[in-house]
Amino acid sequence: MKKFIILILLSISILYGKDTISKKVFKDLQKAQNLIDKKNYNSAISILNPISKSLNPMEKTYAFQSLANIYINKNNYKKASVYYEKIVQINTLEKKDLDKIKFSLSKIYLVNSDYKKSLKYSFQIINSPHIKKSEVNENIALGYYYNNQFSKAAPYIKKVISSKSKKESWYKMLYSSYIQAKSYNKAIDTLKYMIKRYTKNESYWMQLISLYQTSKKYKKSLATLELAYNKNIINKSKNLMYLVNILFQNKLYNKAGLLLEKSINSGVLKNNSKNFNLLISSYLNAKNYKKTIKKLSTSPYGKTSKYQLILGNIYYNKALYNKAINTLKNYKFKNTSKQSGQAKILLALSFFELKDLDTAKKYLKKASLNSYEKRRAKNIAKSLGIKI
Repeated sequence: MKKFIILILLSISILYGKDTISKKVFKDLQKAQNLIDKKNYNSAISILNPISKSLNPMEKTYAFQSLANIYINKNNYKKASVYYEKIVQINTLEKKDLDKIKFSLSKIYLVNSDYKKSLKYSFQIINSPHIKKSEVNENIALGYYYNNQFSKAAPYIKKVISSKSKKESWYKMLYSSYIQAKSYNKAIDTLKYMIKRYTKNESYWMQLISLYQTSKKYKKSLATLELAYNKNIINKSKNLMYLVNILFQNKLYNKAGLLLEKSINSGVLKNNSKNFNLLISSYLNAKNYKKTIKKLSTSPYGKTSKYQLILGNIYYNKALYNKAINTLKNYKFKNTSKQSGQAKILLALSFFELKDLDTAKKYLKKASLNSYEKRRAKNIAKSLGIKI
């Protein structure tokens, strides 16, 4: 955005002012201009320097103008600005030409990152009938923006947008201004418009989703992400976990589980222990025990002490005591582990519910020997009226 073309001001015609300068200076200025056209700048400078010291303000002005153009052609904008400043100070030109000089200064200072001076000259010509207002607005917008005055930049960026046929880069700048100024609602409105206009741009969708998150508008964040996901606008594999996290954030655990399962089955997500853990967590949080039981019973990643204990608990809570017993007896828990003690307590409770008090007592005794579950086993035995 900062790479724009400096206005190269055409040499002010010296014909209308030849009566105010000497014939010799008039001829020297013409000669210098011919040398400039041939890019023989050093020879032109040697002619112009003596004229620039003239006591005649018009002669000095023409010399400074030609010197400024030389340095613009040489991309030495800092040096060019020195001569333009002198022309402004002399103030002998007609207003039309003086406004053009100020416009050139505003652009030069913008390129040289002297934003205060750029803004100063831009505002001096904001109402000039000789300069396109849209171009002055552009200078002001850029001056404020690059000077980190984002709240002041935004209104002028909007004016630039209204006058441009190609608007996208300016919409980006407007959005950035609102973000920097922490005007999140305006930033959201800008992004919503950008999405309508540039629908296929994934980054705009993701920025809007992120902004909703920042603004704690979690439902809107989710709705926007789901819409982009279903429309195939965003990279599904890249943003899948982001969607899952937002589903969790909105406590839509079953929806997250179904999405994870579908993605694993289709190969979008790897079928590994990490994703399996997240899948089970989704279904457990959703209290979707049917899905949980199926996954824990069939997946090799479910064959761990943690998950077999969870499976046994689910069966027990659903009053499927025989299934709880089979699950826990068929898995080899490490004897000294906490899970082993918990499994024995759960087995005892299951047998108790089946009226098999002897077996219940046996497992409670075993559990009481577990260093982790000793106290709990004894308390449960006491509450059940079983002596161990």
